[in-house]
Amino acid sequence: MSITPKANLLRALYHAEPDHVPWAGEGALRLVDHVGRKPPRSGADDWGVTWAPLPASYQVGAGEPAESYPIAHPANTAAEALALRFPDPAAPGLFAGLLDAIDRPRVLVVGEHGAGPCDRFVQLLGMPVAMIALLREPDVSADVMNHIAEYHIGIARGYLAAGVEAGWLADDYAGDGGPLISPALWRKRVLPAIARIIAVYRGAGAPVLFHTCGRAEAFVPDLLEAGVTAFNLQSDVCDLVGLKARFGRRIAFYGGLPSDLMLRGSADQVRAAARHAMRSLGSEGGLILAPDQPLAFPAENVAALDEAAGRGSWTRQLDEAAGRGSATNGKISAV
Repeated sequence: MSITPKANLLRALYHAEPDHVPWAGEGALRLVDHVGRKPPRSGADDWGVTWAPLPASYQVGAGEPAESYPIAHPANTAAEALALRFPDPAAPGLFAGLLDAIDRPRVLVVGEHGAGPCDRFVQLLGMPVAMIALLREPDVSADVMNHIAEYHIGIARGYLAAGVEAGWLADDYAGDGGPLISPALWRKRVLPAIARIIAVYRGAGAPVLFHTCGRAEAFVPDLLEAGVTAFNLQSDVCDLVGLKARFGRRIAFYGGLPSDLMLRGSADQVRAAARHAMRSLGSEGGLILAPDQPLAFPAENVAALDEAAGRGSWTRQLDEAAGRGSATNGKISAV
C-alpha cells in the first residue's frame, strides 16, 4: 500500500524503511517563516543591526536564505549586547496565517528560525569584535547567547502552538577550510544555548533540522548528542559519507547536492550527483535529497534533479543509481 510523501519523508528522517528517497521537489516538506525572521531590504532590523541596501531591481527568490549583509552593529562589547532590548517572541501576529493553504496531512511543516546564538552574537557586535569578546568576556558572551536562546525558545514554542511539526535552526561555525571557532570554546560557550532550543522541539516529539556552513564535521557529534535529527551541511567540503559511516542510523541529512553544482553544473552532472547522493547517503533511509542551499537554480538543473529522484520506489531509485556509477569519496565536487 502506498504512503503519502510526508509519511515517507518522516520514515527517511528516522531510518524507518522509507518507500523511496524523498527529495525537495516532491513537496512533502514546507518551510515557513514567522513575521520578521528575514532581515529587511535595507536599514535596521528589530535587533538594531543595520543591513546594506539592495538595488530596487534585485529580486530575491522565494527560497533564498538571505537578502543582504550587516553593515553596522549595535554593540561594541558583550556587556553592551547583553543590555540591548531584544525582540519579543510572543508579539501578537508573529505566527498569523502560518499554515494557510498547507495540506497538513501530506506536508511536514517546518518552522525556520533566524540567526542562531553564535550568528546573532556576531551580527550584534561584528565578527572581529565578537571573536575577541568570546575570549575577553567569556562569561558575559555566554550570557548573551543564552539570552538569544531565550528568544529562540519563545519562537519554538510559538511555532509548535501554531501547529508547526518540526524546527529548522541555523548557526555557522566554520568556513570551507574548517572551524572558525575552536570546538572546545564552542562547546563551552555556544553549545549550551543551542541545546536549550533543540530541547523544546525534542520535548514535543518534533524533529530538528540544523543548517551550518563550511567544513563543520567537528561540531556534528555534540549537535547529535544535543538532539539534532538531520543536518543540512555543505556537501562539497564535508564528508557526508564518512559521517554516515561513523554515526549510522543516528544521523540523517537534508541536502547532498552542492549549490554551486546546481547553479553552474550541467544537467548531466546534477543527475550524476543526485544518483551518487541517493546511493551513498540514502540506501537505508536518512536522506532528504536537496540542494545544500535553497537558491534560484536554472530550470534545467531543477528538472534534472526531479528526474533523477522521481524514479518511483526506493529499490528502483537505488538500483538505477548503482548502475550508473558514483563518486569514490564522501564529498560531491562542485563545478
